[in-house]
Formats: sequence, structure tokens, C-alpha cells
Amino acid sequence: MIGRPAVLVVRKDDRFSELLRESGFQVLNLELIRTETCEDLNELDAKLAQINLYDGIFFTSPVAAEIFVERTNAIGGGFAGKAYVLGERAKKVLENSDLDVVYQNQANGAEDLIKSFSEGEFAGKRFLFVRGETSLQTIPQLLASKARIDDVVVYRTLENRPNADILRLTRTQLENDLIDWVCFFSPSGVDSFKKFFGSDVGTNLKVAVIGDTTANRANESLLKPSFISTRANADNFALEFIQYINDIG
Repeated sequence: MIGRPAVLVVRKDDRFSELLRESGFQVLNLELIRTETCEDLNELDAKLAQINLYDGIFFTSPVAAEIFVERTNAIGGGFAGKAYVLGERAKKVLENSDLDVVYQNQANGAEDLIKSFSEGEFAGKRFLFVRGETSLQTIPQLLASKARIDDVVVYRTLENRPNADILRLTRTQLENDLIDWVCFFSPSGVDSFKKFFGSDVGTNLKVAVIGDTTANRANESLLKPSFISTRANADNFALEFIQYINDIG
């Protein structure tokens, strides 16, 4: 293709797409998943009532962080331990709270986050993991032999099915190689894309993903990534992807 590539972004239209458009990309947004706060947050309330039994809290999702902050503000009380955060968006949510936010800039996934600390950081301690229903549970798995990990589900990830005309149009564009790249931001986004379009669409379609966790799911779904952002936040994903396209011409 001559000129800037056409990109399908599996996400609502936001700053990421804006940055691509500013660089001349043709951008089509397709929001295939959405989140919904759990109707019953009694389990979270029970954890908040005893929150200082924990040495730290893990957040790997801005949605989980937002729900936690909203619920904490509504109930009152504070937390004396550390809040370990993965992702720039979750960090920004928590920066306006009273939590002691611990953020490792270089961490590009849950495994990177855990490995960025010494063994003594977690050994023998008790932590709370505030998560979504479809979380891959990487943090509890990595710390299972070192620490006690309780978790609480505060939101669900649901399918957001576009209308039939949009799906048909997108499929036609994919099958006729009118889309050069598809960008994913989560394993759930990969799963939904595969459900609607399969993993064999467009002979020249390339895949770009944010971070290693989404890259792993893409590989499992036979949507092998050609580009993986080195940092798990949307702005860096956009800027690195633009630079990558510039470099390959």
C-alpha cells in the first residue's frame, strides 16, 4: 500500500486513535468489549472493612482501580500499605487517592512487575488483588509460593456486539486487504475479534498489541503479532507503533 496504513483499532475512539490520525493513518474503531461493575460489591466491602490486614494491594486494570477508589471514598477509611500498579492509566487513577502508589515504569506485564522487585518485597506477606472477572491471574500464580494472595472481582468484561452492517463492512474490508493492521489492547479484545472474524482474515493483515500479556493471547489465537509495544500504556503504544511504521517505510 502507498502512503500511511489503514488500521483497525479494537477499542473505542480515543487518544490512541487520535495520535494515529494526526500521523496520517486511516483509522477504523471497533469496540468489541465493554466493562460493567459487578452489581454485588459485598465482597469488596468486606475486604475494605479489614483492609489494613494487607501489606499491599495489586491493580493491573484502570477499571479495577476506579471502582476501588470510588468504593473507598464512599465508605471512608484509609490504607497504610503499598498499592502496586501495572499500567499508566491505572496509575493515574490512583495518584489522586491517598494510596502509596508503587509503579515500575519498565514493567510491560504482570510478570515484569513482580520480577522488578527483590524476593524480600513479597515474601511472607499478605496481599489483595483487585481484578476483573477474566483476569489471567498471573500475579497470584507468581506469588503463590511466597505470599498469601486474596482476590476480589469488581467488574466483568462483556461482549459489545456491533450491528450487523458494521460487522459485514469490517469483514469485507479485512477480506479484501483494505485494512493493513489490527491493534489489540487486551486478551479479551483478541478473543472477541477471533469470535467475530476468525484468525485467518486478510492475507496481508498484520497485528500490533499492547504488552506481553496481550501478545501471548494473540499468539495462542494464531494472530501472531508483528509489533509489541515495550510499555503497557496507550500513548506509548501509539508513539512506538508510529515510529515502527516510519522505520519500515
